[in-house]
Amino acid sequence: MIIRNAKFYLGGRVVKKDILIEKGKIAGFGKFKGEAMDAEGLFALPGLIDPHVHLRDPGMTHKEDFETGTRAALAGGCTTVLDMPNTRPPCTSLSEYRKKKEIAKRKALCDYGLHFGASGSNIQGVKKARPRSLKLYMGESTGRMHAGNMLTLWRHFSNFPKNRPLIVHAEDQETLAAMKKEGRGRPEAAEKIGVEKARILAQEADRVIYFAHTTLFETVHLAKIWKKSLIEVSPHHLFLSREKDGKRLKEFSKVYPPLRSEGERRELWGALYHVDAVGSDHAPHTPAEKRKGAAGFPGLETSLSLFLDAYNRGEVELPWIIDRMAESPARIFGLKSKGRIDKGYDGDITLVDLKEEWKVKADEFASKCGWTPYEGFRLKGKVKKVVLRGKLAADESGVTGKTKGKNVL
Repeated sequence: MIIRNAKFYLGGRVVKKDILIEKGKIAGFGKFKGEAMDAEGLFALPGLIDPHVHLRDPGMTHKEDFETGTRAALAGGCTTVLDMPNTRPPCTSLSEYRKKKEIAKRKALCDYGLHFGASGSNIQGVKKARPRSLKLYMGESTGRMHAGNMLTLWRHFSNFPKNRPLIVHAEDQETLAAMKKEGRGRPEAAEKIGVEKARILAQEADRVIYFAHTTLFETVHLAKIWKKSLIEVSPHHLFLSREKDGKRLKEFSKVYPPLRSEGERRELWGALYHVDAVGSDHAPHTPAEKRKGAAGFPGLETSLSLFLDAYNRGEVELPWIIDRMAESPARIFGLKSKGRIDKGYDGDITLVDLKEEWKVKADEFASKCGWTPYEGFRLKGKVKKVVLRGKLAADESGVTGKTKGKNVL
């Protein structure tokens, strides 16, 4: 494949060249003869890597599955997704891990990886499965995968290989339980205490720790006291708030961790350059389930465009988007052939029109859940074409459905 006249970052500067992809790998840059995909007027990004998605497969496929979820990923510019373990049954044993891999292998349209889940009783199961990443819930969340008391947490922190990402949902269970009795929901204190506990455990174990969907300026800095802490943020905590969006979304505004105040949302932007990765936390539920109190937002099809819109407003730089949504997730999770437009890397390319304005409409989305918290938003910056390992995966007419994902984790 030849991608003609694309602008992209190469060696730290913007160039305009053809991109040659051979046998699924980027083979060179320059001017090449032959049939080509026209990228005139478009900017080429490395295919995005979303390290935090919930594709609901197996067990909850009425909300999403590996086919519709990866279709949504491609529509949003992602060529690789890493799926969380809180399915039904949860991915906390070698047998379920293998079953889930087979499901993904059959259905996925983009590349994928599976995070393994920590439970209160699977220390040996984790060792047996030998996963590349482990997700640990410090408090109750969707899927009821609370990993247990401090002793169990310590065993996971100290037993899982220290150089592999231990992904932590850092809301402290004791705080959540106490506040629930007081009718106070999930306060900021649950995150602050959870992050502090997890950071101390990580320091004691001398290990890498990856804090998922961090929502507060204060907790970013609490976590970063430890040199091996990695910070993820999710778009909804940067672009939505209780005051601005709670009344509009009503029961649809429920998400874990919750939306924060407008002041806290603005403060989180101030910590942006201490953040290591963006994860959409794509967590779809049907509208009927949301009306009954289900927590979570879909996000795969809006994540990139939200940040491109912020770029157009001067709130974030394009190299930051490329790093936190492609290069850095590849480094963190050991995806050595992904995350960059460079020779020898996978031919995963997302072509965007940085200036095209569009209106968010859920009925045009690929996700099965049928709604979005960004309904009606007008965004500047749109995904136009997506290439997966040298094959066209999506264009203006939609996702082609002709690509086949592979396991990368």
